[in-house]
Amino acid sequence: MSVINQMLKDLEQRSPGTNSNTSQINNTALAHSPLKIALVTGFFVLAVCLMSFYIWQLITENNALKSEQIVSRANAAEAKVTNDLVTSAIATKTVATKDRAATDLAISIANDDSAPTSAEVTKSQERISITETEASVAAITQQANSSAIANVPVNNNVSRVTPVKKVPAEKVPHLANTDSPVKQSVKPSVQEGNDLVTPVKSTKNQMSVSRRQLSADELADQKIALAEKALTAKQIEKAEQLLEDAIIIRPSDSQTRKKLAALWFGRQAYQDAVNLLSQGIALNNQDSSLRIMQARIYLKQGQVTSALNTLKPLAQLKDEQYQIMLANTAQQAQQSRVAVNAYKMLITMQPNIGRWHLGLAVLYDQNSQFTLASTAYKTALTKNDLSVSSERFVNDRIQAIGQ
Repeated sequence: MSVINQMLKDLEQRSPGTNSNTSQINNTALAHSPLKIALVTGFFVLAVCLMSFYIWQLITENNALKSEQIVSRANAAEAKVTNDLVTSAIATKTVATKDRAATDLAISIANDDSAPTSAEVTKSQERISITETEASVAAITQQANSSAIANVPVNNNVSRVTPVKKVPAEKVPHLANTDSPVKQSVKPSVQEGNDLVTPVKSTKNQMSVSRRQLSADELADQKIALAEKALTAKQIEKAEQLLEDAIIIRPSDSQTRKKLAALWFGRQAYQDAVNLLSQGIALNNQDSSLRIMQARIYLKQGQVTSALNTLKPLAQLKDEQYQIMLANTAQQAQQSRVAVNAYKMLITMQPNIGRWHLGLAVLYDQNSQFTLASTAYKTALTKNDLSVSSERFVNDRIQAIGQ
């Protein structure tokens, strides 16, 4: 028992030490855990910062390279445009210099007695040419630079465009023109004891573009040409509108009026066509073509009297087509006197045509004027231009009349 008691005492003595060591170990572990977390977090934040800085540096370098490429392209385009413009300017000035050289030659021929003066004029003109060329090249270069820079986006932080320095133009006395370049003369003037050359302005090749308002006739012709194209393209309504515009601009154009009336007649707008022709007849009472066309429209509508009234004002007109239509219309309207006068006018115009005598004979025959009818029938036979059936009819009528 004593041994057991002794062992129990030893265990009791050892237990407090063991418990203290365990608590110390736990406290140490708890003390070291926050520090480790802080270190890990710090390393992670540092890595993120380094990675962000690296990415930002790559983006910056990429933008710089792109800006350099844009600037190089802009410079190349600028150089190309400048070279082209300078070349064209030099070519233009070369032509102008040749013209001035020809003028100088004419001046020297006309002024053989004043050779020193002509030499001074030549020097002045050469100086003018050189100065104008320099000024033109400078202006063209500046314009090319400004246009190229304006059209190409450039990063202002990478490159800077230096403006072109303007070349001051030397003030040179102008040369005055005369009416004849061969007969130009140079008159020296004296000022402060020195001989000066009277300034003579040299001629330049210039081209100007200006708008010119069309006259009424030109505008009407333009409308008519467009109407013809519209008719070719089967655009009837457009053609009618263009012809109407042309008639409004030039009311006296009877040909255009007849074209429009024919279009309206074709789509059976008879009254519009008649009104249009009536307006033309009112403007020109002696236009027989308008009257013939209006009479045909009246006849198409069955208005024989209106057609005859349209033709009667020019009953004395010596026109074959007009008189034939007048005679036929008068016969349809049963106005034999007008028809007889029309045939008499035809006989007066063309006495050797038997048809006119035959028509007159038929009218006399219808009016029971047999003596006049027999005479007209016999006269028609003497012309020897009737058909066989017409001759047979004439002979039958002569026998029937018994004259």
